[in-house]
Amino acid sequence: MARPGITYEQVAAVAEALVAQQLKPTLTAVRERLGSGSMNTIHRYWSTWQEQQQKRPPRKLSEPNSRLLAALGAELSKVAEEAAAEAEAALAQAMNELAAMAANGEALEKERDDLAQQLLEVTTDRDTVAGRANEQADEIERLQQGAGRQQEELARVRRALAQAELRLEAVSRLEDELAAVRGQLASEQASRAAADKAAAVAEAQRAAEEAARQRAEARLSGAETREGQARQELTEVHAAHQSTRDKLIEAVSLAAEAQAELRVLRAHLEAEGAETGAVGSQQLDEASANAMGADESKPPARPRRRR
Repeated sequence: MARPGITYEQVAAVAEALVAQQLKPTLTAVRERLGSGSMNTIHRYWSTWQEQQQKRPPRKLSEPNSRLLAALGAELSKVAEEAAAEAEAALAQAMNELAAMAANGEALEKERDDLAQQLLEVTTDRDTVAGRANEQADEIERLQQGAGRQQEELARVRRALAQAELRLEAVSRLEDELAAVRGQLASEQASRAAADKAAAVAEAQRAAEEAARQRAEARLSGAETREGQARQELTEVHAAHQSTRDKLIEAVSLAAEAQAELRVLRAHLEAEGAETGAVGSQQLDEASANAMGADESKPPARPRRRR
């Protein structure tokens, strides 16, 4: 007779109870609440319950704030789509692997149940054959002619017993393989949890790098502003220097013109004659001295540099 197992109603009731307690109804949590039962059977019912939950109409949410959506929608949409795609791909792969392992384990359990049923039938046959052997032993004592046939029947029974023992060993081996499959399932779940944790750490590191980049850009903008101010001041200094050089050149030009006028005046005075020789010569010398003094008081013109 087949042993009683876990039903879909039990799995669904445990999952609903976990949801009511605001806990995640994972396969492991449901198995722990049930306390017993085949992991493959629980997984099959648990998957059915999840599919039914997804078919339920979603709860109507209150209309979100449009300003908040405008501020966060553009930034979060791309990140959410990429994260959802990666999560769905990883979840689909994990569910496919889990379903394959569950199907394999279910097949092993079915084979074990079949072997147990065969063992029960062989045991019954053995008891029946043992009864027949006793009856045939009495018959052998009365009829020696049937001795060879009874020996062959006994040998067949012995072979059946040996095969039953081999099948019992196979059942033990299948139970070990089922335990290994369950361990592999637990390892896959642990690896998935570690991957989720690593993804959270990577996201935190990305946020820190983004903040550091923004600070570096702010410092670079300040440096560019200060560089622009320095260039403006340098331009103003160059302009002031050019103005000073232009003034010096103009002063030198005026001094040259004064010297030329002085030479013309000196020649004119010499042409006037001797009547004004002594007085004119003295005045000319004084004017020349004054002009030379004015020229010496002005700074010499500096040559312009080629840029």
